[in-house]
Amino acid sequence: MFRRLLWQAFARQRTRKILALTAIVAGMTVVTALLSLRVSAGDALNRELSAYGANILIQPAADTVPLDLNGVDLRPAGAGAYLAEADLGRIKQVFWANNITAFAPELFVPVTVAVAGGAAVPATLEGTYFDRAIAIPGHAHPFRTGLERLEPAWSVTGRWPSDPAPQPDSAAPLEALAGTTLAARLGLRAGDRVLARTAHGSEALAITGIVATGAGQDDALIAPLAAAQALAGEPGKVRDVLVSAITKPEDAFARQDPNLLPPAEAERWMCSPYAVSIARELQDNFPGSAVHPVRPVAETQGVILHKLDLLMLLITLCALAACALAIASAMSATLVERRGEMALMRALGARQGAISGLFLAEAAVLGLIGGLAGFALGEWAAARLARGVLEMSVGWNWIVLPLILVLAAAVVAAGSAAALRRAARLEPALLLRGEL
Repeated sequence: MFRRLLWQAFARQRTRKILALTAIVAGMTVVTALLSLRVSAGDALNRELSAYGANILIQPAADTVPLDLNGVDLRPAGAGAYLAEADLGRIKQVFWANNITAFAPELFVPVTVAVAGGAAVPATLEGTYFDRAIAIPGHAHPFRTGLERLEPAWSVTGRWPSDPAPQPDSAAPLEALAGTTLAARLGLRAGDRVLARTAHGSEALAITGIVATGAGQDDALIAPLAAAQALAGEPGKVRDVLVSAITKPEDAFARQDPNLLPPAEAERWMCSPYAVSIARELQDNFPGSAVHPVRPVAETQGVILHKLDLLMLLITLCALAACALAIASAMSATLVERRGEMALMRALGARQGAISGLFLAEAAVLGLIGGLAGFALGEWAAARLARGVLEMSVGWNWIVLPLILVLAAAVVAAGSAAALRRAARLEPALLLRGEL
């Protein structure tokens, strides 16, 4: 009998049930799409943000007197301490190795730069990696990294230089980038050659591109690390290392000193991918280093991700609220239409719980069908958005399905609650006499 009543309720009120089902499907589609994008594309989005500038800096522990202008180290090449280039592979041996997307060493050298037939001008030469394969101890495959991967937002007119081969051809000059300001001073264009000179020697460089960074590198030459080491007279040495890592937005817990936390809390701090915890891990694994987050970059990434999460949460709550209101409207209309039927059932001895159970069963069927359909449409929409906006492919996140079904049931129950309370207060005798 219960199943027959349930079937008749759907058969007699098709239009109203279709409208309620449409509201559930629309709400669950929005929620599924947002959740799937956050689950599937969250790491990709974090990786995209982390790629636009380093958020961790590795420096020599003994180098305690920094002197820089707009991000360019102005200290003499012999000042302070250095890090060993041979230790760079250790960066990818830490616990958070998979979170580190790129790194690039830096060595700044004061030089004089001259174009053939022109006067020499003072400038800074930054030695670094552009796109190099680094052997990682204990790993079968090398890790490709360099400034080209670390700073994809830089605007290069021309092309990025190539890193020299392990045994470069001595007849071919090394390739370099010229900052826009320096290029304007010297009248440089892609394809020109310059001569960089220090007390330790000179190096011919072929300019492959003019770069606009919006920072101190606009008035510098950016050359392979080997050229800077030769001009500085410091083979195998680097001044610092820029690291880009996927991090968790910093919160109040991240600002705690792990040495003062209880053991369980300290372990949770170390196992959270904060910029500070990754920096601490790097410092423990990199000999003679002092590692700290680049605060403006790390905090900006955290703020953007936090605001995106809040925006997704707000849209999700709005979608669920709209869905609940639509269900409440449909159930109230159903109650008005079926008052006589309910009064007759009560008069024949049906308990209020049985009548409420019938309404809840109708709502549960709507929630189940709407949840499944909304999940399918939401996953399709998430895949289209990920491909069109983030240029990445994502699969279906079946882990989201149980949550969507629970949310659909909760929304239907919330929307039906008011109608069920009204149904419980109806007087069968008055309804049968037509007084209500």
